[in-house]
Amino acid sequence: MTVKSKYATLIDFGSTYTKVVVVDLENKQLIKVAQFASTVSFDARIGLQQCFNAAIEAIGEEKFEKSIKLSSSSAAGGLRMGVVGLSKSLSLEAGRNASFGAGAKILATFNGKLTDYDINNLTNLPLEILLFCGGYEDGNTNVMLHNAQMLANSTIHVPIIYAGNSQISTSVRSLFTLNNKEFYVVSNIIPSVGVLDSYHVESIIREVFLKRIINMKGLDKVTNMLDRVVMPTPAAVLQGGELLSRGTANYKGLGNIMIVDVGGATTDIHSYSENISYDGAKLVGIDEPYRKRTVEGDLGLRESSNSLIKEIGIQNFINEVAYSIDDVNKVINKWITKNKELATSKIEVKVDQALAKGAVRISARRHAGWIEHISSSGLKAIQHGKNLTEIKKIIGTGGPIIYSREPKEILSQVIRSRNKEPDVLLPEHSTFYLDKDYVLFAGGLLNEVDKDIAFLLMKNSLIKI
Repeated sequence: MTVKSKYATLIDFGSTYTKVVVVDLENKQLIKVAQFASTVSFDARIGLQQCFNAAIEAIGEEKFEKSIKLSSSSAAGGLRMGVVGLSKSLSLEAGRNASFGAGAKILATFNGKLTDYDINNLTNLPLEILLFCGGYEDGNTNVMLHNAQMLANSTIHVPIIYAGNSQISTSVRSLFTLNNKEFYVVSNIIPSVGVLDSYHVESIIREVFLKRIINMKGLDKVTNMLDRVVMPTPAAVLQGGELLSRGTANYKGLGNIMIVDVGGATTDIHSYSENISYDGAKLVGIDEPYRKRTVEGDLGLRESSNSLIKEIGIQNFINEVAYSIDDVNKVINKWITKNKELATSKIEVKVDQALAKGAVRISARRHAGWIEHISSSGLKAIQHGKNLTEIKKIIGTGGPIIYSREPKEILSQVIRSRNKEPDVLLPEHSTFYLDKDYVLFAGGLLNEVDKDIAFLLMKNSLIKI
């Protein structure tokens, strides 16, 4: 995109805050960062106008009016998806990667031959889109046709994306059309063994997401106040991270990096690196993408703090914070119901810090690959998932990390202990950074306008800790 405007006003509609980042495109400088309590639940125009007022205060009304205005949104909590795959290790994993890459939140996954029980579970989920994938080209089609028939006959009324064996795409179209399903047919997500083609799937997921976002109360009224609602916020962060990693024609990237984003409801991990074999292990499963995102919906510091503390282990948690179970439970119960409040008291600060450490520790290990040792002639080990041992830079973003008194302590939970967990493919050593200005989403948006400026915006926001 050719830059005509001298300034960019970049907006993010979140469930908690509406944020604005103002950038001087001519001088490649950050001018203003501000955030205001989100108003998307009743009228997004209010929060947007507050952001606009902050931008006007920073650069003047005339420059603001001429600025390019782009937006991302996560106000609906992420597009709620289900994934139906053929095999657990291949098509289901490919579907998960594509869904996360597009900014979705996965509620449930199913693989193999669907049963009435599976369909009943799918029907009862608050889904907004369903990905149906699996089957190599020229492979067996029996299970896929069965699953297509089951989905067609169901009472599921959300958009369905078919990204499986193209040999049955005509049959899938006919079944879904006859049963009045809203559907999209795209190229096979795994056309051959070890090959992942998720571009078209991700594009459709984002399209559906944006339609839904724009139709939310309030957001449908702001589209004429913006040039574009470009993408879901998680996708913007993922895109911004890739730009930071790879760099541009004029600026050298940071190389292999991880981004850790801790929030109230989820913890997101992004990794940017080529997947290579660890110590000669045989790679199995799908080809892991250069940019990978995982979302842990049970590991957040507010809405999902109860499930997070169970994953950490209540006794381990009590030992760390040095408070009684009753005292901790009072804080957790408060966080679940009053999920927009910040920690103020001494115990709340300690609980938040311990929760953040636990969320990062667990989510990083769910994201990373691992080694399975076997005893067969000529083969010593199998690698499952992505090798992250070569990543030397870890970036923290999200309020719980950025505003923590000890952010390094939180981010260091990514690091593996070679002695205690030798088979977990996480970094052993790293340099830690903070996204101090909270601009990774803005970098992803600005990537659509000028890659150099987007790169500098994000890089200049990083501080070593």
